[in-house]
Amino acid sequence: MIRSRPALVAVAVSAVLLLAGCGSAVQDAPAPGGGTAEGFPVTDDNCGVTTTYTAPPARAVTLTSNATELMLELGLQDAMVGTSYLKNRPIGEKYAEAYAGVPVLAPGQPSLEQLVAAEPDFVYSGYPDGFSESNGHTRPRLAELGIDTHLNSESCREGRSGFEDLFGEMTRIGAIFGVADRAEASVGELRGRLDRVREQLGSVEPVPVFVYNSGADAPRTAGGKAILTEMIERAGGRNVFDDVAERWPQVSWEQVAQRRPAVILIYDYLEPSVESKIATLRSTPAIAAVPALATGAFPTVALSEAQPGPRSVDAVEQLARDLHPDRFR
Repeated sequence: MIRSRPALVAVAVSAVLLLAGCGSAVQDAPAPGGGTAEGFPVTDDNCGVTTTYTAPPARAVTLTSNATELMLELGLQDAMVGTSYLKNRPIGEKYAEAYAGVPVLAPGQPSLEQLVAAEPDFVYSGYPDGFSESNGHTRPRLAELGIDTHLNSESCREGRSGFEDLFGEMTRIGAIFGVADRAEASVGELRGRLDRVREQLGSVEPVPVFVYNSGADAPRTAGGKAILTEMIERAGGRNVFDDVAERWPQVSWEQVAQRRPAVILIYDYLEPSVESKIATLRSTPAIAAVPALATGAFPTVALSEAQPGPRSVDAVEQLARDLHPDRFR
């Protein structure tokens, strides 16, 4: 079903404006020469799209930083021919060397032409923005070109997202790329780090935390469905909006004041800056009496840490130190 790479590019350039489609799809990703690679086939039932792989993808493109870092965590940089959307999402230090060898297709989301020019056989996004209609490369459009796709399963989960979802995602990507052993080892290491945080915290009293994403008139925050809620809990805190059954709801400053957070966790994606967000918090009369404003307790979490990915564990470790420094001396 997948066309040859030169033919793929030719078809894409001539048909960019004509492609359409929606709903679920079933695709087959054949092995070179028509055979089946060892450990395959692997079937991926992913957010309404079912793909059967008979060999690992060889030319992957990632569209979000958490997808990029997950691939690099599994040592898959040699199978990557492009990445993107890192303008406000710097790569983690741990992955910098491997990332340096991966071409950047665009600082934001690439156009369909830029994406197809990389001749990918697999496109991976960590959240739905990567496959939005505005970018010109929805999953149905890429399927028409014979390009397999995968969306982080957190994006189509109805309930609350957590670390088990992240570990399941890593396991799935490991299976698709034929590196199940690496995925198992990585998941085990990340679980061990979370266990060590739990042991060091012991039975601490959870600290009430408000996550400030953005917004001056009405703030956007992390709700109960976001993985960030579990991250805060594992760090010895409690998301004060964990009862809101959304991922990123908009609330009011009056609601923030009523819930009296002791800490305000600032979601840092560089623009607007952390400093400007703190200035907004300090200049908002409705929350002037909030305990976090009195103490200046404003730790940060990077965007690529708060989206499901291996660095989410880094964020738990750091936030635990921020909330309970006495437990880490």
